[in-house]
Amino acid sequence: MAGDLEDFLKRAAERRAAKQRQQGGGGPAPQQQRPQPQQPIQRPAPQRPQPQQRYEEPIPVAEVVEPVNPLAEQQRRLEEAKKKAEEAREKLAKQMRGNKGKADQASTGVVLSGSPAEQLLAMLRQPNGIQQAFLLREILERPNFD
Repeated sequence: MAGDLEDFLKRAAERRAAKQRQQGGGGPAPQQQRPQPQQPIQRPAPQRPQPQQRYEEPIPVAEVVEPVNPLAEQQRRLEEAKKKAEEAREKLAKQMRGNKGKADQASTGVVLSGSPAEQLLAMLRQPNGIQQAFLLREILERPNFD
């Protein structure tokens, strides 16, 4: 292969020499002066805009939310409310045991247990409960006789 390349280059050189003889009228071809390569014009480099500081926005990440079953959610809240009510009852019972619960029961005739709403309902169910409710309202909302 190297030999083929050398043969090709020799033939090409012979052809060039034959061509020059035909143009120049025989004899060795005078060396033509090659034109001096022109220096490329030095142009100022285009000014690139200075890179501005980029504001990197935080990439919003979607929160994976599982679909909520309204019935299951309502049942869960109901269970939580029941637990809290039971805890409140236990706490009130402990307080009643420590704070003379029997004296309060003897004076009012009402057993204080449960939430305030349950206590109010229990009081209204007794025969004199409505009378006590009116008295309580009079005490809390005293008329102003000025």
